[in-house]
Amino acid sequence: MNRLKMSQFGVMSVLYQQYSLDYCLDSLAANGFRYVDFWGGATHYCAFDTPPGERKRRVREIRKMMDDRGLKMSVFTAEQICLYPINVASSNPYVRRNSMDIVKQYLEDTKEFGADYYFAQMGYGLFDEDKEETVKRAVESLCQMTEYAKEIGVKMVMEQLQPYECNICYDKETLKYLISAVDSPYLTACVDCVAAAAAGESPLEYYDTFGVINHVHLADGEPTGHMCPGDGSNPLTDYLKVFADRNYQGSVTLEINNQMYFDNPDKAVQRAARWLRENPYVESEE
Repeated sequence: MNRLKMSQFGVMSVLYQQYSLDYCLDSLAANGFRYVDFWGGATHYCAFDTPPGERKRRVREIRKMMDDRGLKMSVFTAEQICLYPINVASSNPYVRRNSMDIVKQYLEDTKEFGADYYFAQMGYGLFDEDKEETVKRAVESLCQMTEYAKEIGVKMVMEQLQPYECNICYDKETLKYLISAVDSPYLTACVDCVAAAAAGESPLEYYDTFGVINHVHLADGEPTGHMCPGDGSNPLTDYLKVFADRNYQGSVTLEINNQMYFDNPDKAVQRAARWLRENPYVESEE
């Protein structure tokens, strides 16, 4: 029986947004994780809490913080969905232009962090705007992003979202359309298992659609909620079997992102680590 390795799993730091980055990294290392899916949001690090002249110094500082704890950044996931004024598909030319400038800086940061991928976002349109025009703007911006990513040597992955997050990419077919329209090896597919469950889809269908999956977001839910494994009813073990059967070698992010855990993220991560070590499709390597 094929199994995933515990060392393939990491945790998205968004769970620790109400704690210091030092606390976050100490917790992840103490719980035996190798990877950090680094959430680029305040107050850990983002374009809105770091002065431009301090950006490179702060990025180097964060990388050293990870190195000192034996951690590696799997993905740099900069916040771009509604909570922050970054939207590469915006109908407002100023917002879109400024967003692209920020994203290019984030791509540079990704290289400096030594991350495997930058987590690309397609942007979104208002629900009463012309959806076709939003898609056109998204594709144009994604093409610009991949051109710059290729120039500096950074790879990107992109996932489908939930309809309330994005009205142009919310299932495997809309994600496939955008990635195919860009048609670049520098932009490939990630499957978000919660968003897939919300759309009535499974990881197996994403393999059928894309052939190759380069990154995975895993969390529990009802079917949504981005809960700690075991707290919802989604068939996470079945999902892991799909990846194990296909000899998946990439990283898997535990995207535990629910306010019920924000006051004690370390406890949630302890439980998640125990769940993984007890899972029949995960090899503990201990």
